[in-house]
Amino acid sequence: MAKYSYKVRDTENRLQTGYQEANSEDEVLRLLSERGLRVTDLEELNFDGSRKNQTFTERLNARLSMLGSNIVFKDVVFFTRQLATMVEAGVPLARALGQLAKGQSPALKKVILKVQEDISIGNTFSEAIAKHPTAFDNMYVSVVRSGEVTGALDRVLNQMASYMENMQIRKAKIKGAMRYPTFIFSFVVIVIFGILWKLVPIFEGLYGGRNVALPVPTQILIYSSHTVQNNFFLVLILVILVVVGFWLGMLNAAFRANLDALLLKIPVFGDLLKKSIWATFCRTLALLMESGTPILQAVEICAAVVGNQVFVKAIEKVHYSLKTGALISASLEEAQVFPVLVCQLVATGEETGRVDALLVKASDFYDREINVTVDSLASVIEPFLIIILGTLVGSVLIALYLPVFSLGKLLN
Repeated sequence: MAKYSYKVRDTENRLQTGYQEANSEDEVLRLLSERGLRVTDLEELNFDGSRKNQTFTERLNARLSMLGSNIVFKDVVFFTRQLATMVEAGVPLARALGQLAKGQSPALKKVILKVQEDISIGNTFSEAIAKHPTAFDNMYVSVVRSGEVTGALDRVLNQMASYMENMQIRKAKIKGAMRYPTFIFSFVVIVIFGILWKLVPIFEGLYGGRNVALPVPTQILIYSSHTVQNNFFLVLILVILVVVGFWLGMLNAAFRANLDALLLKIPVFGDLLKKSIWATFCRTLALLMESGTPILQAVEICAAVVGNQVFVKAIEKVHYSLKTGALISASLEEAQVFPVLVCQLVATGEETGRVDALLVKASDFYDREINVTVDSLASVIEPFLIIILGTLVGSVLIALYLPVFSLGKLLN
């Protein structure tokens, strides 16, 4: 069965959003019509929640709209923690939103005030935030909806705030791990560019008056220098085109899938990425299960959160196995992308009825592994970066000074 996202108007003309599984669009329309709902928008979805059969232009517009959003993740994290505290203290939701909007960034303030307005006209909190996916993703909406159904909105908001704070810390750790190699790479590029721009012309003038054929490496270096100097703007445009082409390539499913598979194979960083995905999956699934989200829906949301197409395909297999009646642990093991630790902890949780708690333990374990890896990363990759730096810069300098080794021939 396919999954569809819909926007409808009820008998009181209130806007509602949701999802419906069906064999066709006609069946969705019939099911919603039987509930007295008038469909205003209906879209078929992929397993990870993205729109199916989108044109390139639609994908590009969606990506640009996300980039154009000025809402920062850490602002949403801080807002969620504040809202959880106020709701837990007994402050009415609409009043809490009005008070919290005052201290937010302009973009988030606008969203919060709109959510407050929707609540005041009768929409639920989950229905109101579902209209603002740039601030509140599908997982956020699902957790809030579960809290509304169970009457424990304050508890699930606290859980959501803790989850988002943990995600923020993990993202900061991963970015910190990438900062050092990025700096080294940038430094190498600047050094080589400076040599080509300033140093090579000096040596070219020195060698130019000699009627002796220069070594091939030196000729290549001089040619590269001419290219940089005489076609600077062309080179700059080429670099920009490569960057833009890569960014547009990420809109292509096949390109992104191949890149995601390649990233997982990179030494050190591939392992770090896997641990981050395992931790994210375990903590997300634990939160959704604890908040009362049905397991099949929880697994679908996890696929949208992990952000790697290799794991999205594997989680889709897990979802299919669960639909056929398989246990979670067996489904995870069959997917062949989850470690033994996760599968065994889930199996133990199924026996004891504590799957969510043991998933949190698995996530905590991989968070600690990430911290250890990041803390030791500089000492692990520094020798390799020094070798790469020395090889690149050394090769350029050797090519530059190679004619000096036959200086006698040049002088004759």
